[in-house]
Amino acid sequence: MTLIVLPIIEKKTDVGYKIAIGKFSGPASYSSGGFTVTFPTLRKIHHAIIFTSKGYAADIASISGNSITVIAMYYDYDAAADGPAIEVASGTDLSGVEFTVLVVGE
Repeated sequence: MTLIVLPIIEKKTDVGYKIAIGKFSGPASYSSGGFTVTFPTLRKIHHAIIFTSKGYAADIASISGNSITVIAMYYDYDAAADGPAIEVASGTDLSGVEFTVLVVGE
């Protein structure tokens, strides 16, 4: 699944890079390995930082051109041996989860 995100804020820096912030909801059916988010106003993304809501965590798995792949995770604290965040299961409905990403690109 690919989400097309138009930035809510986009500013050009003095050295030619653009800083953009995009907000979007997750997919209704998550696929293992993450989902792709494309910023059509950028040609290339150099760096990205992502935040999320409702107790989930997120990470940028990869950057390719003007797209990022987002992995959604959660913390499994019901076991005796708690560990790092783990990826949500395939098919999980993340449509009620808001993601905010800050990207630096051109």
